[in-house]
Amino acid sequence: MPDSVSVEQAVREGWYPEEEAERFQQIGAAVAGDMPAPEMARLAVLDAYDRWGESSPRELDLLLYPSVWHQGPNGWQPQHYLQKHLLGGNVPAFEIRSGCVGMISSLELAASYLRAGEDRRTAMVVSSDNHGTPLVDRWRMTPGALIGDAAAALVLGKEYGMAELLSVNATVIPEADAVNDGAYPLFPPDATVGRGLSFGDRHEEFRQRLLKAQGTGIHLTIQKTMMQQVEQTLDEAGIGLSDITRVAFPHGRREDLDGQMSWLGIDEDQTTWDYGRRVGHCGAVDQFIAFEHLIATGGLVAGDHLLMVGFGSGTSVAAAAFRVLSTSPVTQGARA
Repeated sequence: MPDSVSVEQAVREGWYPEEEAERFQQIGAAVAGDMPAPEMARLAVLDAYDRWGESSPRELDLLLYPSVWHQGPNGWQPQHYLQKHLLGGNVPAFEIRSGCVGMISSLELAASYLRAGEDRRTAMVVSSDNHGTPLVDRWRMTPGALIGDAAAALVLGKEYGMAELLSVNATVIPEADAVNDGAYPLFPPDATVGRGLSFGDRHEEFRQRLLKAQGTGIHLTIQKTMMQQVEQTLDEAGIGLSDITRVAFPHGRREDLDGQMSWLGIDEDQTTWDYGRRVGHCGAVDQFIAFEHLIATGGLVAGDHLLMVGFGSGTSVAAAAFRVLSTSPVTQGARA
C-alpha cells in the first residue's frame, strides 16, 4: 500500500472541493506516485510468499493478473514482467480483464483450475493499479468517492493457509453493458485519442438514457442479482448471514454503502467503510486489502467469516466467502 494523501491536503491544493469533503466523508487516497503497477504487483507477490512460507513463486501452477487501468506500454502485458522477475517461463500466466470484480472472479477461475488436476497445488491471483495518469483525476473522477492505488497478491492452495475459501461466484448483467461507455464510439478506443475517464459523467449519461427509454428497472436487476450472488455463495459455503463477521464492499460512495447495508441487513461496523475511505477505491483489490487490514488490526480472528461483495462495469457482480483459520504466520500442517 502506498501512503495516503489526505483530503485536507487535496482541498488545500485545490484538487478536491471542500464542500464535497464535508458531504462525502472521505479521508484520503493511496497514491503510488511514479511506481509502475507491475512493480507494485511484484512486491505484493514477494510479500505473499514471505507469509506463505514457500520457497519460490516458480513452483506455482498458475498466475492470474486481473487489472483495471493501463499497466505499461501498449502491446505489452504485465504478467510477463512477473515471469521475468519472479516466475520464470514455466508458470502459465494470464491477464484478466473483468473490471473491479477481477480479483474475486479470478479466484473462481484459479480454484477451478486447481481442482481440475491432482498435481496442481498452488495458484496466485495478483492485481495492481496506479491510476496517477493524465487521463484520470482521482479526486473528481467519481463523485462521492476517491481513486487510490494499490496491489494485492493471494496464494491459493489445497493444503494449508490462513483462511479457507468456502465459496465464490461471479456473473454478468449484459443489459447493463453501457453503464460506463458514456455513449462514446467503440472505435477508436478512448486511450488512443486521449479521452479522460469520468465515471460521474458516464453514469449520469447512462441514467438519462434509461429515463428516456423508461428502462430504469435495470437498477432493480442489479440489486436482485447481487442478492442472488450473496445467497448462492452463502448457501454453497454452508453458512448464513448471521454467521458473517464482516462484509467487504468496494471502497466507494457512502450512499451506495447505505443501500448495500440495507439490502443485507447489516450495520456499518460490520463493513470495511472506515478503512476504505482512508485509501480510496483501488481497482480490483479493495476487498483484499481490507481483508489484510482486518487481519492486521484484529478485526477478524480465527473462526470468523468474511463475505466479499464486488461490482464491476459491464455490469458484473461477484461474491466470495472465507473462514479465517489463523491470524499468525502460516505453517505447514494447518488446515487448507
